[in-house]
Amino acid sequence: MHSVADLILEAVENSTEAGAGSITALAEEENGVWKIEILDDGEWTLEGSPFAEGSTTKGKGRGRGLSIIEKTSCGRCSLTRGKGLTRLRFIAEDDGSLSDLFGFLLPVFLRESDVRVCIRSSGVDRTFSTEDLRRENAFPSDASGIRAFRAYLGRHG
Repeated sequence: MHSVADLILEAVENSTEAGAGSITALAEEENGVWKIEILDDGEWTLEGSPFAEGSTTKGKGRGRGLSIIEKTSCGRCSLTRGKGLTRLRFIAEDDGSLSDLFGFLLPVFLRESDVRVCIRSSGVDRTFSTEDLRRENAFPSDASGIRAFRAYLGRHG
């Protein structure tokens, strides 16, 4: 079983591999269900059904990420392209995995792309971005950055 955090990380990884320079992950919880939207400016190279297992442009043995998202969301997902942005939307049951912000956000921000994550739960919005982390000297690129990142989340999470 894949957690909601795993699915978001998979989507962000797909965006990174598509050459995205900018990735926005929006997660909104309502009544125990997460509505997730990932927007990126990467290249759209897929043909056919992007959710079919093995559908990839990255070589043999790849192409499981979107099919995992499709299966876990019970088909409640879509992938569209327009105005230079790819938009992945899916729904997943709340499993508590987004409550561990450090465990969830650390791998998300270890990307070479500019990332922005917005989480809305219980009427509270929390936004984290590569730009904010760099400005606060809290980007987790080494041991001291990881400590600063953890402290940043303690203040802003």
